[in-house]
Amino acid sequence: MKRYFGLSVLVLLLAGCVRKDDGVTEIQYSFWGSTQQKVVERQVIAAFETANPDVRVRELPVGARYMEKIQAMMIGNVAPDVIMVEMSCYDEWASRGMLADLTDIIEGMEARDSLLAVPKMAFSRNGKFRAVPVNAHGSVLYVNLDALRKAGIEIKKDGWSWSELLALGPKLGRRGGSTGAPTDFLMLPPPGSLMFFAHGGRLFDDPTHPTRVIADSPETIAAFRMLREFYQSPYVTPPDVSTAEGTYQLFRDGRVAFYLSGRWIMPEFAGRTHFDWDVFPAPAGPAGSVTVHGGTGLGVWSGSRHAKAARRFVEFYASQEGMRIVTQGGRYVPVTQNAAFGEEFLSLHPPKSVVRFSQTMLPGAARIELYAPGQAQVSRIFNNRISQLQNMPDTPVETVVSGLARDLRQWLEKRERLLPALRNEE
Repeated sequence: MKRYFGLSVLVLLLAGCVRKDDGVTEIQYSFWGSTQQKVVERQVIAAFETANPDVRVRELPVGARYMEKIQAMMIGNVAPDVIMVEMSCYDEWASRGMLADLTDIIEGMEARDSLLAVPKMAFSRNGKFRAVPVNAHGSVLYVNLDALRKAGIEIKKDGWSWSELLALGPKLGRRGGSTGAPTDFLMLPPPGSLMFFAHGGRLFDDPTHPTRVIADSPETIAAFRMLREFYQSPYVTPPDVSTAEGTYQLFRDGRVAFYLSGRWIMPEFAGRTHFDWDVFPAPAGPAGSVTVHGGTGLGVWSGSRHAKAARRFVEFYASQEGMRIVTQGGRYVPVTQNAAFGEEFLSLHPPKSVVRFSQTMLPGAARIELYAPGQAQVSRIFNNRISQLQNMPDTPVETVVSGLARDLRQWLEKRERLLPALRNEE
């Protein structure tokens, strides 16, 4: 009860922040992000207001529990006019009619520059867009090149497979007993979803309109076996190390040779490392180098009283000028073909191979578990079984996989019972 009372108070307070001055339309824009990202968002707002003096943008930076707070504002009918939307909540909000149809903005964008495959897949539902993608790239492999050179390891321009990566542990990890190795560990434990997709794993028959669970497959078993090998390797950081000493900090400080992340982590590394490094494709499995993408879009609340002004801000943000500001901020990757593979973006360094980020948005390069309402729930189900795989080493892999499939079937059955109500809300 206290939690919801606190959210109600927040909604009332935030609602009082928006006002309309004479001759100027005020809109409110909600977003999340680090202190560095807030600076970038304010730069976009300033540029927009200079070009549109009749519109003022009131910023609403939201920290923890972003989705919950914005959803409470929607229910209270005081939501921001423009909402930064993350993949995990996009389908929930879109399916309930909380986001306006912005398909025409996408059509205008594509008349100038084609949207890449992954951003289109991330936000297109039945040919409609209820958020304009501004970032949707996937994870790549950050590599400490100096450490590899010291260990006498060949630097492969097209990257490594998962099995090749694991085999490098004895040459790179001091903590595993390799005296004289250049780093403490090979890497942090890899995310389960990357291993799963690289082995050709699939959770559902159709990730957009799931009707059947197909997770209990030979591909899933093979992925989970390889994942357990990483978890049990003495050259991979144990959980207590990352809990006590950080994650990206271990790569930044030269203590792990490899690190998996996207461009969003770049501000933590640029100018802060003391070794030569670059990015490479995510490690490959039997299905190739398949990574996991994120997804950030801008939506217009369907209840906005200033929808025209809100749409103008979204169009500006997604324009060449707006995207130039956010990509130079170091976290985003352009979502259109010519921008993502154009000289202006590819000249932004470090890393030297910034094109690797753009390549994660090409057809088949990146996936997530589900493109439908419930994505966050499915992700939790999957990650809970990954935790079991890691923390219960005596549990057979087949048992973990069958438990995953059972959990997903229960979720899907519950979803099928709720679908009529969802359709009525749409």
